[in-house]
Amino acid sequence: MPKKIITNKAENKLDPKVISISNRKGGVGKTTLTTVMAEELANADYSVVMLDLDSQTDLTDINMRENEDCNLFDLLTGQKALEEVVTELPGKGDKKIIPGSARVDEIKTNVNNTLAEIVEKLKEIYDFVLLDHPPSLTELSRAGYIVSDELLIIAEAQQLSLKNLTSFLQEIKELQLDVETELNVLGIVANKVDLRRKLTKRMLEKFKRNFPDLFFEEYIGVDTAIPNAQFNQETMRDLPWRARTLSQFERVIEEMIQRLQ
Repeated sequence: MPKKIITNKAENKLDPKVISISNRKGGVGKTTLTTVMAEELANADYSVVMLDLDSQTDLTDINMRENEDCNLFDLLTGQKALEEVVTELPGKGDKKIIPGSARVDEIKTNVNNTLAEIVEKLKEIYDFVLLDHPPSLTELSRAGYIVSDELLIIAEAQQLSLKNLTSFLQEIKELQLDVETELNVLGIVANKVDLRRKLTKRMLEKFKRNFPDLFFEEYIGVDTAIPNAQFNQETMRDLPWRARTLSQFERVIEEMIQRLQ
């Protein structure tokens, strides 16, 4: 049996946390990290709920075999109550999702206050509330940052990602100055790391130099286990082999927990 990596709920005294998982660049692995994080935290006895803030609804599609009649749009517009929208997911532990909707970007008014009320109620129930953001700064995404305790950024170790990160962090800093929010930048996780490439190693060192306090020591590599699990709508633990990347995700999650202490 593999050695346990993630500190479970009984071993620490963490307060409930609302974590935005984001990057202003698409295709970097935000939704995958949110999904695996929810699964592994639930395996470690934490209660977790995910919110799909992206109108593309990738988080919902990956985690649910069938579309639910009730979704985040219905909740935000007052058509459904919270208990009608929170949907239990299969697997070990307490893991749920509020499904996304292609219509969420239509909501232009009162989204800040409404989302804040929803998140406060969720914090009374769950140890972790994970917000999966779209790459664009929509009204809902902006509200998601404002109501979050922490921002976890996932990025590829590429030159363009480095440039994008600098502007993204500046936007977050402006948001922190502009509105009343407890949002803290928890860190930056490198994804799709291939250490066989010399350029990747050089970029990782550059990330560490540019963001010495934010850059995670742990990273996530490239592995066919991720698309295989998503294609079959199952977790990496359900695969017939032990995915190498799973241990990397575990170490990233444990570093996150340590940073939250």
